[in-house]
Amino acid sequence: MTSGLLYAESGIVKSFAGCAGRFSAEMEHAWLLNDPKAQDYELRRGRFISLLEATTTANNAEFVLGHRVNSKHAHARLLQTATFTSDEVKASAARRAAKQYLDQCNLLILGGA
Repeated sequence: MTSGLLYAESGIVKSFAGCAGRFSAEMEHAWLLNDPKAQDYELRRGRFISLLEATTTANNAEFVLGHRVNSKHAHARLLQTATFTSDEVKASAARRAAKQYLDQCNLLILGGA
């Protein structure tokens, strides 16, 4: 395993990839619901994609893409549960978890809150 891959798995690159995936899920979910927040999510997603482009190397590119896609799918499941489940306890927990993840991402970007 190369040092670049270790850095990607434990460092800020992993956070950038996760946040790009999460904001992709938020953007697509907002599109589905015709929510005007979609534009904001698209801008935030773009910021994380720019950060990823600046920090992804040939050594970590596969990991970065995989983590981004996995994060997107996990976040999409949270959003689907929060929006479409009839179990209000599960829906509320999913909403809180999704918000916490986005709050963490927003802390990574200056002026992101």
